Amino acid sequence: MKTKFPLLAAIFAASCSTSILALEQNRSIETISIMGSRAPVDKSTLAGSVSFINADTIEASGAATVTDLLRSFASINISQSGPTGTLTEIRFRGSESNHILVLVDGVEINDIGQGGLVNFAHLLVSDIERIELLRGPQSALWGSSAVSGVISITSKKAAISGQHKLSANIGLGTQATRQVGVSYKTRQDGLSLSANLHHLKTDGENVSRQGNEEDGYRNTSFNTNVAYQANQEHKLAFNVRLVDFVTDFDAIDFVNTGLPADADNYSKGKQFSALLRWDFTPSKGIWSQSLSYQLNRFASDSFSSDGFSGGTVGKTQRLNWINYIDLGANDFINVGLDSVIEDFEQSGPIVFGDPNQTQDNQTISVLSDGQYEVAKDLYASYSARADQSDEFDDANSFRLGLSYNFTDQLKVFVSRGKAVKNPSFTERFGFFPGTFTGNSGLLPESSYANEIGLIYNLSSRFSAELTHFDTKLENEINGFVFNPATSAFTAQNIDETSTRRGLEFSLYGDWKDITWSANYAYLEAKAPTELELRRARHSGSTTINYALNKNSNLYLQADYTGSKQDRFFPPFPNSSEIVGLSPYWLVSANYQYKYNENLGFGLRFDNLLNEDFEDVFGFVGQSRKIVLNMRYQLN
Repeated sequence: MKTKFPLLAAIFAASCSTSILALEQNRSIETISIMGSRAPVDKSTLAGSVSFINADTIEASGAATVTDLLRSFASINISQSGPTGTLTEIRFRGSESNHILVLVDGVEINDIGQGGLVNFAHLLVSDIERIELLRGPQSALWGSSAVSGVISITSKKAAISGQHKLSANIGLGTQATRQVGVSYKTRQDGLSLSANLHHLKTDGENVSRQGNEEDGYRNTSFNTNVAYQANQEHKLAFNVRLVDFVTDFDAIDFVNTGLPADADNYSKGKQFSALLRWDFTPSKGIWSQSLSYQLNRFASDSFSSDGFSGGTVGKTQRLNWINYIDLGANDFINVGLDSVIEDFEQSGPIVFGDPNQTQDNQTISVLSDGQYEVAKDLYASYSARADQSDEFDDANSFRLGLSYNFTDQLKVFVSRGKAVKNPSFTERFGFFPGTFTGNSGLLPESSYANEIGLIYNLSSRFSAELTHFDTKLENEINGFVFNPATSAFTAQNIDETSTRRGLEFSLYGDWKDITWSANYAYLEAKAPTELELRRARHSGSTTINYALNKNSNLYLQADYTGSKQDRFFPPFPNSSEIVGLSPYWLVSANYQYKYNENLGFGLRFDNLLNEDFEDVFGFVGQSRKIVLNMRYQLN
């Protein structure tokens, strides 16, 4: 395949590059959004809704996976096909699971080999500093996958010069759960290094309603971040993330029940992602630049009792060049180029057809965003992108916003945006003998969203946020269309417009030794006349973090998922049918005790009330799980 990377490299080399500015050390990170722009922007001026989970809350929760924490965000719908390690998808604000972009330390980890979604089962809570959720269409900033929002996950790094920090943790729990981790951080003479290794293994439990076979899971994750501040103008950053996993899963009984049944099936996968970035910030002037290269490769293979049953490899390479112009105060403009090469490979045994194939696509984009104070406390912002693709017509996306601070405590914002989502390789070329064939003639999806929000902050003690969103999706791709010619399903664009409307209400408070939060979301998602599947109309969450004394802490989280619908495929020749999934509460708790400055213990309960629930029809959800953790830190 011919590449345009050399052309971009020549453009980069001809410039005097620099960086997205680093966060100022003297500013509270909770008031900064690193995703609301291609440069850090004050949350108080952002024309949008952004939520954070900080390091203290992450540590207090004792959660094992990122999914457990994301349940506390408004408008999150989780579809998990069983207990720990099984396929876990997130649908945000009624969009599809491949409509939300996920970044880990600045690198996109969406798996193009699996339709562009992220399997959150493989994201462990290990050495995470911060989780940020930016709502609304963000394609103009971050590309095709950012239709409904962006999730950014940031690893912990050494903060103090001369610091060496070594820590280790071990955990044992029910379902033969074992986990162990070790991390190291240091900062010396402009060099910052952090590394973390974590291993989780569990025998799991039975996924299906029938049988008694346990479906286990194993995950080994490693990440490292290196940053070198050569001088006041030049900074280099490098990070690598590796994930290796094995997941047991059941087969579908297509003959008798149409439901999952015990089977000797498993999948194994490896993910490699990396980032290399050069930041140049001149000591004088208003202009700076950033040049980066990203790589994400995800390989996944499935096996049954008969041997290898199929696999995919998805690889994404991205070159990004951003120019930042500081206009003073909170005013700025970013202009840049973005080039993405995607490679897709599918393999499998030749049965009723040959699934083995390779496909590729390249997109080059020009992008810009900025913010300007047009009047006192009134900020106007924009983002815009023009895409030129090898496979699709040229596309444009944008977002326009206004933010006005009535007082230091009260802010209102409005925005309108357009996002574009290209069809995935699976939707266009995927081939699963007897069940699914791709449709190479699919058109990109286009999403148009309006958003209005009201935010109230009373110092750091209390805040409230109310947001309404109204989204229209054109050319929505339906991946379950029966094709009589092939007697298999395929993907097609829907002619009518689909809608997603909703309301989000969030409260946060800090009283004495208690920090708490409460979220509620109402959603109406139709495609175009039927309710979208696996999306609850009502959902909510509440968390309480209580410092019992200087040595012990109690964390409680209760998450509500309302009733929703799913599709059931009974044995041939019966037609598919819509079935209901019952509402449920999931309650988790974590108790922490600090024995001394170095040694601490934690006791985590998942699904404390042992609620019987299903996120996906026929797949039993995680039952009560208890894990005892011990952590030792050497400063």
